[in-house]
Amino acid sequence: MEKIIWTIGDKRDEMIEAQRRINSIGSMRALCMLSIEALEKAIITIQENLASRISFPSLIIIDYEMAVKDNCNLLSIIKNQKYVAGVPLFIMMDKRTRELDEECYSLGAMVVLTKPFSKSGILRIERIAWQYEVTKNYEKTLQKQAMDLQAAREIMRLNKQLEARNELLYKVFGRYFSDSVVEVILEHPEGVSIGGKKADMTVMMVDLRGFTSLSTQLEPEVVTTVLNVFFDRMIEIIRKYGGTVIELLGDCILAVFGAPLPNEEHTANAIATAIEMQNAMSDINIYCEEYGYPHLEIGVGLHRGEAFIGNVGSERMMRYNVVGSVVNECSRIEGLSVGGQILISEDSLENISVPITINNKIKVNAKGLLRAISICDVTGIGGKYNVCIENIENNNGTDITDKVKIMLYPVENKVVEDEAIVAELRRISEKRAIVELKDEGLPIFTDVQVEAVMEDGRVIFDDIYAKIIDKKDNNVTLHFTHINHSFKVYAEKVINNRG
Repeated sequence: MEKIIWTIGDKRDEMIEAQRRINSIGSMRALCMLSIEALEKAIITIQENLASRISFPSLIIIDYEMAVKDNCNLLSIIKNQKYVAGVPLFIMMDKRTRELDEECYSLGAMVVLTKPFSKSGILRIERIAWQYEVTKNYEKTLQKQAMDLQAAREIMRLNKQLEARNELLYKVFGRYFSDSVVEVILEHPEGVSIGGKKADMTVMMVDLRGFTSLSTQLEPEVVTTVLNVFFDRMIEIIRKYGGTVIELLGDCILAVFGAPLPNEEHTANAIATAIEMQNAMSDINIYCEEYGYPHLEIGVGLHRGEAFIGNVGSERMMRYNVVGSVVNECSRIEGLSVGGQILISEDSLENISVPITINNKIKVNAKGLLRAISICDVTGIGGKYNVCIENIENNNGTDITDKVKIMLYPVENKVVEDEAIVAELRRISEKRAIVELKDEGLPIFTDVQVEAVMEDGRVIFDDIYAKIIDKKDNNVTLHFTHINHSFKVYAEKVINNRG
């Protein structure tokens, strides 16, 4: 059955054009009213023909100028008539502004449209009208049950609850997705069903380094506050480059670029996003310094491939998600990164047309990867983006004059091996160190527990952790992922005494 759309305004030409565009869809029929008297007559017609729903509206559209006209009680009539009070209300106007939109929402509008209606505007009218009719059918079923059970009061409560949930749906959807994604989901009836599509996309995994240990030291409400500051800034950057946040996992972010809305530059957009996120950590750490919290870092992994994106779950509970091997592989790539680093599979860079700055490239066959892949340490992107990671530590610290033996205990699946690899400390800074191995026993990206011992056997520091991020012959670069007080004391002493 076609849906009736009441269109109310006092400009005949505009109403005729609105009627023509609404009727062109085929599933809707516009009923135009040029005065308040016409509206009252339509309401009387409904009251006299309650047995038939032919003239009941599925949606009401009111011209803004008529809605706010002096001494016009148009909105009051609609709100006070129980037969149309719950019908979705749109307001249309010639030109929208933020202030006018806010005024319309305060008047009770669900959506504000620009005249004449665009194709997307007509689709939105159809979508909301369809949703309202589905809701009304559900209400009719509930009302029948209420008559059978003599529970009219309970049904009224359920109806009010349903209205509140529908309103919440629109508000919450907008918080989790960008406006463009909400449009895609809400403009199509199939958007609320289980299912989706396969698409070529770039997956991003971001992990907040050092936050787990920090969270054990702080009150839960403080941890939540820090996370909110972090997520607010990071999500802002992701949306700036057209990314979609799929999930927030503790202190991690899963996002995609190039889906659900296609974009040929999605990998370049993801790289630019990752670089800006790394640079934005300086603002996050200013906040941490202000409240006496330790500095935080992020590691970022990027990987391009085909995956399924859409609604996953059951009819009772579902969520918008991305599924595929590209997601699992991206997680492994991110796990190889250290704070301040962006790692991307080399294959993902094939179709990028702008210059990319790479600090290092290594082929790995990490656990969880289907095949050995080359991974690039990206530090900048040119072209229209023209951004690079700021404050990259390149000199790896201060030369060591004393003979310091380094014991490196490989860590596999969070288990520290008993047998140490012996090395000698050459350079050190607050974040990195260069050590010379006695042999070539440790590959790049190996996690290690580190212990430093003086020539006389005195322990300088121990129980700190690092990841091997570079290797030239027997010289390897360590990036510290967890440090303690004894390490800080030694590093500061060496750095301050240099020269």
